[in-house]
Amino acid sequence: MTKRCGGFSLLVAVLGCCQVAGAQDEQNEVVVAVPGLRAIDGDDGVANELTGWLRAGASAVEGWQLHTAAVSLEQFMIVHACEDATEDCLSKIARGIAAGRLLSGSLSRVPAEDGNGYDFEAELFYFNASTGEIEKTSTLRFPKSQSTPQELAVMGQIEVQALSDAPLDDLGKEQALNLILSRETELGLHQSTLDLLTERTEEFPAWPAAVSYTGTLVFLGLSAWSWSTIRNVEKDPAFQRARLLAGPEVNDVCASSGNSGVEELGALCSKADRHETLQWVFLSMGLASAGVGTWLLVKSVKSKKRADHARLRLTPIAGRRRGGVTARLEF
Repeated sequence: MTKRCGGFSLLVAVLGCCQVAGAQDEQNEVVVAVPGLRAIDGDDGVANELTGWLRAGASAVEGWQLHTAAVSLEQFMIVHACEDATEDCLSKIARGIAAGRLLSGSLSRVPAEDGNGYDFEAELFYFNASTGEIEKTSTLRFPKSQSTPQELAVMGQIEVQALSDAPLDDLGKEQALNLILSRETELGLHQSTLDLLTERTEEFPAWPAAVSYTGTLVFLGLSAWSWSTIRNVEKDPAFQRARLLAGPEVNDVCASSGNSGVEELGALCSKADRHETLQWVFLSMGLASAGVGTWLLVKSVKSKKRADHARLRLTPIAGRRRGGVTARLEF
């Protein structure tokens, strides 16, 4: 009995020491908050995505404890009545949430280097609450085509590594993708959904709609040509003479028996009948081509919107103590 009690006491003591050691490790860690980036030009989706990966990177830095606050920098500034993210304002924010460090910034649009459209530029800062100074800043510029989750995952973690001067657990695109793939069962995502992370949604081109609309103009032009040919047949002197000879009681000289004494009437009637058929054929094909062109144009516009806005929204959680990711799929 005494041996059993002694063994139990030893086990309790060991567990107690482990708990104390763990508590001391947590106390030695610096609490780092990553407020959401300010979207200067309204690109909240990209700003939130990059913020999520900055938080993931911060949670993986040795000696850092990620603050649970998920509030944007803009909201913090409103609470503390700050017009700009000055060091005085950041000190108030850090004191209010009991954070030792702040890592945040802003996201804005800048003219693209190739002169076509715009790029994104993230101005990041690393604020030390103990000194009350912004110790480091970083400017991250990337084209719109690289604002995908997998690209932002890499850029976000690289920026954290540069600002923290500390190696991350596993840096790189593989970490971000493997993290999500490892949570596939829990998230209930299918492979087709996960493919959105490795392949950017391609835009459906607009030129097929332009070709279809060009066909519409051609067919309508041919229909108008057939209609004009029929009118010219009716104005032909031989046709007019046949109509006079047939008398007012005959509405359609072509449908009447005989040629009313006009030899050219048969050929003229055949020509008019042929172009009347072609007129309706061309008109039908023109309308059909217009419908197809409209469908192709709508498809192109929708695909462009899907390409501009990521369909899979991710809020990653990665670190030494925990790992995961929340996702929202938009259709």
